[in-house]
Amino acid sequence: MEEALRRARAELDRYVLLYEDEGTFYRQPTQGWLWGWMGRSQPKMRYSHAANRRLRMVAMLNARTGAVHSEDMDRVSALRLARTVSRISSWYPDAETIYLGWDNWPVHTHPRVAETLGRQSRVQVLPLPTYAPWLNPTEKVWRRAKQRLTHAHPWSDDFREFRRQVCEEFARLSSGSDELLRYVGLS
Repeated sequence: MEEALRRARAELDRYVLLYEDEGTFYRQPTQGWLWGWMGRSQPKMRYSHAANRRLRMVAMLNARTGAVHSEDMDRVSALRLARTVSRISSWYPDAETIYLGWDNWPVHTHPRVAETLGRQSRVQVLPLPTYAPWLNPTEKVWRRAKQRLTHAHPWSDDFREFRRQVCEEFARLSSGSDELLRYVGLS
């Protein structure tokens, strides 16, 4: 992984390192740490009467530019992940090698996903341990998005608006961000 990161930083046109992970965002807002000065009333949390519906995201963080390629879905299946993985080469048409760092979640090794990766000769998978979130900076992308969007959010009764807000946040990150690289510890 360190060699891939070194190459991606040294030769941006030839090498790309993407960290991939899946994240979940829930309709109901989180409420922990609603701190306020003494005497100030706490914000009232609005919870929907509807079920705590979830939004699943697949995101790939470019370790050099901070660009986040993401896709939202109801559920991450092998077919949907394969479709997302099939687009990697088109994002970086000039790259000689695209390193893909991800954990060994069973869907990553599903035959449909493996077949899709096999058709992309420039993509090289770099496996990460399953329970080692500190090795995948995309985990911090989730944390940042949840702090900004899902903590005490006002859209619990309008899941479409909630989804739109989350997707807009990730769309803003698609062009790259030095601030995001600093936040996740890659700069």
